[in-house]
Amino acid sequence: MLLILLVLPFLVYFIFVYNSEENFFQTLDYVGPPQVTAEGDTVPYQIPPFGFTNQYDTTVTSQDLRGHLYVANFFFTSCPTVCPAMNYQVQQIQERFENYEQFRILSFSVDPAHDTPAVLRDYAQKMKAQPGRWHFLTGPKDSIYNTAPDYFLNALEDSTAPGGFMHSQYLVLVDWQGRIRSRRDDRGNLKGVYDGTSQTEVNKLKDDIKVLIAEYEKWKSVQEYEASKAAEKRNE
Repeated sequence: MLLILLVLPFLVYFIFVYNSEENFFQTLDYVGPPQVTAEGDTVPYQIPPFGFTNQYDTTVTSQDLRGHLYVANFFFTSCPTVCPAMNYQVQQIQERFENYEQFRILSFSVDPAHDTPAVLRDYAQKMKAQPGRWHFLTGPKDSIYNTAPDYFLNALEDSTAPGGFMHSQYLVLVDWQGRIRSRRDDRGNLKGVYDGTSQTEVNKLKDDIKVLIAEYEKWKSVQEYEASKAAEKRNE
């Protein structure tokens, strides 16, 4: 009986979401300048294609992430400052959404010369990273550094910085179409990123991941409904 009381509100909520014609809940805004397609349509900013090697020496591409929500950040395994605290928070995010199959995490190393797949694999084990869910990525240095601005973050070598590298301590939320999403603050300003060293900010991110999950599940159900209707018309 207790289990029913706990689960029933959740089921009713999602049934209502799936059968709703319009979004009645708060959705997240798109981050980044709008883009114009070859057909002349204006669409939200989308992260450019990429491909990097993870801790299992397997290539992970932007195409692999289609249909998945993910959080991205930049770090390096020997980082003496913000990385341990930031990735501890990421670990908590992983645990919070470990039962949601469409959720992923990408952590890009800014020190690819040192952070080989073997080094990243050891680090992943220390962070209790779930295989296939949390990807620690490495690749050509220039490619890594050029990818950071695609997430509106920074990554570069800096001999004056602790550990020899400078990188953002922020986390970025990306939707199932490779588009960055974010809430607005109390003043109506688009946040864009979440401070990975702040418990308050990470809690807001967790809330926003839940919002994005609800939005994705509704979007998916609408796509399935429209596909079934189209199939019915073809069979008439």
